[in-house]
Amino acid sequence: MSKSLLIAGKDLPDGSDFVDGAEVKMRKIAVTAAKGAKPAASANISAFEWLRTSPINARTLVLNAETEFDKIDEAVLYFDESYYSAKFNLLTPQECSQGIDEALLGYQYLTLELLSRFEKKYSMNAGLEEKSLAPKLAFLIKRSCSEYEATKNPSLRSTIPMASGPIVAAAAQAFQAFAENIAAIYGAREYVTILLARGDLTNESASRDRNLGEWICSYMDEVDNQKNKLSLKQSLNWIKTGAKGPGFSLFR
Repeated sequence: MSKSLLIAGKDLPDGSDFVDGAEVKMRKIAVTAAKGAKPAASANISAFEWLRTSPINARTLVLNAETEFDKIDEAVLYFDESYYSAKFNLLTPQECSQGIDEALLGYQYLTLELLSRFEKKYSMNAGLEEKSLAPKLAFLIKRSCSEYEATKNPSLRSTIPMASGPIVAAAAQAFQAFAENIAAIYGAREYVTILLARGDLTNESASRDRNLGEWICSYMDEVDNQKNKLSLKQSLNWIKTGAKGPGFSLFR
């Protein structure tokens, strides 16, 4: 049976490979899209514009996804550091403001709205039939390399398209800190399962978006196959991209 999945962070058309990988794993997908982007070419994929600076739009996005597929089984908030590095590589006041809005604030608004909707659905349905099937909220980051790291270790520059400048490097760290603390607060709640996943361009599962989209969906399938919902301790661990399932290849 297919599951409904909301993907946000790498808008269409840039995120099309990631979406294609998820679709292979039997998902009906709602995905964020850049303004004016062409509609998705698949009946299983619906694209919605995401105004990241607006909390109201975050609510609209979640409601649109629910309306399209009746419910949201999973949500993946994807932070691709190289993707943002190419967009925000200047140190100007405008890029500082826009970079933080796009690479951090939007994720925060959307996270709060998703958690609110999951809790409301749980309350309306008087709980869950199976604890392991709580809706999943996954924070996924594909690390690159910052200017600081590349300066200390120049050989890293040959492994990445572009090093992250101060704005994107700071946003990447903030995204991870935000995700960790959301997991700490909500990881034990009955109505949601929080996942933290991290990889980099040297990791085979993360190097290509299509592979990454397939992997995160396969991992969430394994979570559903568990007898019990993930524990708080499991939610607090960062999963290395490519891990087979809960309990494998975890690192802090």
